[in-house]
Amino acid sequence: AAAPAASPYGWLVTVNAKGVLSPKFAGASRLGFAGYPTLSFRRPGAPVIWSSPDDSIDFALIRTERLALGPALNFRSGRSARDNPELAGVHRTRWTLEGGVFADLWLLPNALRARAELRRGFRREDGLVASLGADYVTQVGAWTLALGPRLKLADARFMRLHFGVTADDAARNPRFAPYRPGSSLYAVGLYASATHRINDQWSYTLHGGYDRLRGAAAASPIVKQAGSRNQFTLGAVLSYTFGW
Repeated sequence: AAAPAASPYGWLVTVNAKGVLSPKFAGASRLGFAGYPTLSFRRPGAPVIWSSPDDSIDFALIRTERLALGPALNFRSGRSARDNPELAGVHRTRWTLEGGVFADLWLLPNALRARAELRRGFRREDGLVASLGADYVTQVGAWTLALGPRLKLADARFMRLHFGVTADDAARNPRFAPYRPGSSLYAVGLYASATHRINDQWSYTLHGGYDRLRGAAAASPIVKQAGSRNQFTLGAVLSYTFGW
């Protein structure tokens, strides 16, 4: 049999156009839209490695058939009274970039993935946050389907920033009583995605998730009086791959 022709390209580049509806801030009842592009690279002949749309941006410094380790980066939006006028007088939170590390472990090759991320925002007040999840991935014709649970944890600094109410906040807006939460497992949820591969160049992904705030987050006056314990995310990704 004839050997397959070598690829004329050094890299395959995938450009992703992403759009997502998600809570305007942690604990919000209203959704906001964000759209942004991303890039990914792989060598010709290298397998396409599945990732979930809710993964942080990452780069694997170590990668084997079952394990990947490396840095991760996530964007977190801020909060102000413009997002919800009921929060007038309550301290605002600024947008931040959370840097950290990730680990992927394929418990069953190409079928069952566990993932952990540990991240910290670049500002002193941002605090530390961790996410844990697992995904069952299966192929149905041209579709790749995935579904799995999610857990979110944070230290006291993160919880106070996003769910706490200071004495000054309460003085400016008496509707909210002072509240000082500690570190907590603050959300449990589920995430699903469906990717359709049209051809070697084009594909699209539909995805969505649900988180239920719990513990210290669910008890926050911000959530109970001006937000919601139910946190929904809906999104779509259009991807185009070309040789470089």
